[in-house]
Amino acid sequence: MYAASAVLFAGACLQGLSGFGYSLFSLPLLVLLMPASSAVPVLSVTSIFLNLLVLIRTRRHVDLRWMAPLLLSGAAGIPLGVWVLRIADPGTMRVAIGSIVVLASAAMLLGIRIRMARERLAMVSAGLLSGALNGATTFSGPPVILFLANQRVPRHRFRGSLAAYFLALNILAVPAFGAGGLLTSRVALDALRAFPAVAAGSLLGIWLAGRVSERLFGVLALLAMGLLGIMSIASAL
Repeated sequence: MYAASAVLFAGACLQGLSGFGYSLFSLPLLVLLMPASSAVPVLSVTSIFLNLLVLIRTRRHVDLRWMAPLLLSGAAGIPLGVWVLRIADPGTMRVAIGSIVVLASAAMLLGIRIRMARERLAMVSAGLLSGALNGATTFSGPPVILFLANQRVPRHRFRGSLAAYFLALNILAVPAFGAGGLLTSRVALDALRAFPAVAAGSLLGIWLAGRVSERLFGVLALLAMGLLGIMSIASAL
């Protein structure tokens, strides 16, 4: 568990510094240390603390009424993702996880934006995909992040909306994992053991945020995550 705690510490530090990337960074390495069916619930449980911390700092900018379609559709997509996680082959999951990481990292690095005229329909589509990814891999971020970037949501509203959305999705995912037989006592104990590392990493990241160039670090982090995605694919071949 020491190696897993080190991975989660680094991922939490990245999240505290840049505002994203906890699961994208951590999961490709965790699946080398434990089954994906254990790594995903551990990440989901520990993510609750990270998102709560961000939400406390950005709560004044959250518009729950505007976010309602995103939250409801995201919740609806979680059971599908949990079902996929239960039946998927571990090797296939590694390829899928790695592919998602590579594609998400490339899209964010390229700054891809597609203006969507029917905003609510786009929100429902992004939410469903995000919820399914959250249940299967905890990678709920890319669809929502790209949607908010596409719509040019102001920075503070962007961060607050992401924190509220991720917190709600992770809270909803926990009982879904329990119902699917994935949140076992062993998994819960692993998440509890990892909590100090996650807390320390997030606080270190927040401290570093005011002392380094976040833009440069974000680019380097996305490049690193892309490489980790490639490693995840290679490990399954």
